[in-house]
Amino acid sequence: MRAFWVRKITTLFERSKNGFPYARNEGRNSCFCDLVLVVHGNLVCLLCSSSSKCTNWGRLPLVCWLILIIYADSIIFVLGTAVLWQGYGVDSSHSVCSTALLLCLSCYMTTKVFIYYFLVERVYIVRRSSSSRLKSKLYLFNSFGMLVPYLFVIALNFYFRFADYEQGSCRIGMKRESMIPLIAFDILVNVYLTSLFLIHLRSLYSYKTNRSSQTRMVTLRTFVGSCCTLTSSVANLTVVMVSKGEPGWICLMCCNIDILFSALVLHWITSKDNASTHASPSPNF
Repeated sequence: MRAFWVRKITTLFERSKNGFPYARNEGRNSCFCDLVLVVHGNLVCLLCSSSSKCTNWGRLPLVCWLILIIYADSIIFVLGTAVLWQGYGVDSSHSVCSTALLLCLSCYMTTKVFIYYFLVERVYIVRRSSSSRLKSKLYLFNSFGMLVPYLFVIALNFYFRFADYEQGSCRIGMKRESMIPLIAFDILVNVYLTSLFLIHLRSLYSYKTNRSSQTRMVTLRTFVGSCCTLTSSVANLTVVMVSKGEPGWICLMCCNIDILFSALVLHWITSKDNASTHASPSPNF
């Protein structure tokens, strides 16, 4: 078994006589197919598990819709990368190379927006605010004060993207002009939202009721999950910026791994609490 995986990993870095990677490396293709099957299978299980708990779709809380949307968006991306890889080959032409970049960028940005909004909803839920969302100054600031500027950062990344195709090799990425604001804003937003959970968590330890105990667990899990997504996101973006882009096949594989990690973190956050299913019986705007 060990020898099998050693051969499979070493074939990922095989090069042709002219020094460039093979366009359709068999070992690379096999590893990518295995990864897609694992990621897609787990995402489908998570989506089915979450949807099976929904008994009244008409009164489903907003945070539940966000989780389902994140899972569905991730599944669409995984299927898209599979079609792009198997149907066309990411190193087959410049147009396919550019499409791979747009697919990675679009999926990453949309997933990030939904995850941010999910964390904003969790802040609103754990604080048990008596006012509606549109009357809560904190909720409005968290939603529009951070998400709207993030749209500008997203636009920068689409504008400063690049897809280089030369002698059968695809390399994609974003320029520093867009990567630095993205990393900085990602850290700022995550640290801010995480601090809200941390402050609320400290205040809960002064109470000993069952209700506060449940809320502590919800807050603690969300706090840890937020830290995990921040670490994963910053590490991924920093590698892309420092290396000045990535080969197309590496980008697709990293995006699949990052998506699976984020989905598993979300599942862990919501698996042991009732905040997602009972705290807000209907969207209270």
